[in-house]
Amino acid sequence: MEVKNFTEAEKNALLERYARMSFANLKKNILQDLRTNSNESVLYKKYKREEIIKFLETPQKHEKEIRELSCFLYMVSSHYRRLVDYYGLILLYNYNVVPSRIPEKIDKKKYKQSYLKIIKECDKYGLRQEAIKATKIAIRDGVFFGLEYESEDSYFIKPIQPQYAKISGIEDGTYTFEFDLNYFNKNKNLLEMYGSEFVRAYEQYKGNKDKDIKPNKDKRWYEPKNGICIKVDETDPYYSLPLFTGLLVEVFSIDDAKMLQKAKKENDNYKALSAEIPTDENGIPLLSFEDNQKWFNHICDNVDNSGIGVFMSPFKITDFSFASTKTSDDDDITAAQENFWMSSGTSSLIFGSAKATSSSSLTLSVKPDEQIAYDILLQFQRYINKKLKKMNMEYGFKIEFTQQSIFNNSEYVDRYAKASSSGLPVKSYYATSLGLSPSDVWNMTILEEDILCLAKDKWVTPLVSSNTMSHSSEEGGRPTSEESGTQIGDAGEATRNSDGNDNR
Repeated sequence: MEVKNFTEAEKNALLERYARMSFANLKKNILQDLRTNSNESVLYKKYKREEIIKFLETPQKHEKEIRELSCFLYMVSSHYRRLVDYYGLILLYNYNVVPSRIPEKIDKKKYKQSYLKIIKECDKYGLRQEAIKATKIAIRDGVFFGLEYESEDSYFIKPIQPQYAKISGIEDGTYTFEFDLNYFNKNKNLLEMYGSEFVRAYEQYKGNKDKDIKPNKDKRWYEPKNGICIKVDETDPYYSLPLFTGLLVEVFSIDDAKMLQKAKKENDNYKALSAEIPTDENGIPLLSFEDNQKWFNHICDNVDNSGIGVFMSPFKITDFSFASTKTSDDDDITAAQENFWMSSGTSSLIFGSAKATSSSSLTLSVKPDEQIAYDILLQFQRYINKKLKKMNMEYGFKIEFTQQSIFNNSEYVDRYAKASSSGLPVKSYYATSLGLSPSDVWNMTILEEDILCLAKDKWVTPLVSSNTMSHSSEEGGRPTSEESGTQIGDAGEATRNSDGNDNR
C-alpha cells in the first residue's frame, strides 16, 4: 500500500474537509432536549444597589457579576434592552465583495469562477443575521465568543457562555480564545453538540479508558479552530466589560422614580377626619370619656373607606389631605429617563423624548453612535476576511461592510447613484447601498436580462421618473428637501412650521 506524503496545504485542506463533515452533523443544533429536560440556559439574578456600587469600584475583580447584571437588565429593563438593541441595529450591515489583490496577468474565466464562489460562500454565511447577533451580545456582555458550524449549504455561529472562555491571543488581527473544558463536567450530555473536535479535546483532558487515553490536566483549556471572538473595548485585551457598565446604577434610578411616584399617588388618596371634643372655657371636656368614645365609634362605623382615618382631638381641626402640591411629581420619571439616555451618551430624541427639537440636531447626534457600532462590525469583517483567505483561492477577494445606517441610508444611496452615473467603478456599491448582496445582484441580473429578457423586450424604454418625464403641471417650485433626500436645518424647520413661505 502506497503512503502519500501530504504537503502542509493538502493537510489543511483535508482537515477542513473532515471538519466540515463533522459540522454537517450539527446543522440542527439542539437548544433544549425535551426528552432529558436539559438545556444551556443561564439563570441571572438581581443585585442590590450597594452590591452594584461595590462591583463598579473594582470592575476587574467582578467581571462575571457585572456581566450577569447586564444580562439581567437586558431581560427585565425595556430601557436597557432598547439601548443595547439600538447600537446593534443602527447599521444596515450591507456588504460588498471586492478584489483584495489583482495580479498582472488574469485568466478572466478563472477570475469569474473565483468571484462567484466567494459571493456564494458569503451568501451562505448569512452575514447580516450573524453580525447583528454577534454585535448585540458583544455590547451586552462586553465580548462575544462563538463557534462556527457549517456544511456545504448552511452556516451559523453558536454563542457560548463567556464565563467559560477567555481571550488567548490574536491571529491575523482577530482575537482567539480558549474554552474551559470543565464546563462539560456538569454538562456532559451537551458535549456531542459541540462537535467531534470538542469530544476529542475533552478525552485528551479527562482521559478515556476505552481508547487508552490518559488524562492530562494541562489540557483543561482548549482553543477551538472554529472559534470567533469579538471584543467591544480593544484597548484592554485582558478584561471584557459590557459597553454600558456605567449605566447599571442609572437603570435602577428609573425604577426608584416609578416607585416614588406610585407611593405619592397612594398618599394622594388618603384623608384624615378630626372630631373635636366639646370643652368649657377652661378646656375641660363637657362629655364623659364613655360618651366621647361612643360617638367616636359611631363615626368610625359610618366611614367605610380604608383611605380615610378618624381621630379625636380637643383642638379645632377639620380635615387633612395628603395630596402632594408639587407640580413636578410627574416629571420625576421623565427626568430619570432623560438622565439615563444622557449618561449613555445617546440622544434621548431617538427614544421619543418630550424635549424633541429638530431633525438636524438628531442627525449630528447619531454620528458617534454609528461609529461605535461600525468599530465593532470591523472586527466581524476582519474575521470573515481571514476565513476567506484560508480558502486559498487563486484570486483573492474580501468583503467590505458599508458604514450605512438607518439614519444615513438615503445619503449613501444618493452618493453612489451620482458616482456611478458619473462613470466611477462603484455600480456594485450602488447595489450594495440598496440592500442587495453581491449574490443578489448577480442572480437578479441573470434573471432579468438573460431569462426574462426585461432589459431587451419588456423595458426597452427607461422607467418613468422625474428625469425622463416632461413637466406638465402648472405648479412651480423646486423639489422639497425630502424629495431630494437631504435634511433641512433648524431655520428651515422653523420657517416650515410657521408657513413663512406661503406668501412669497
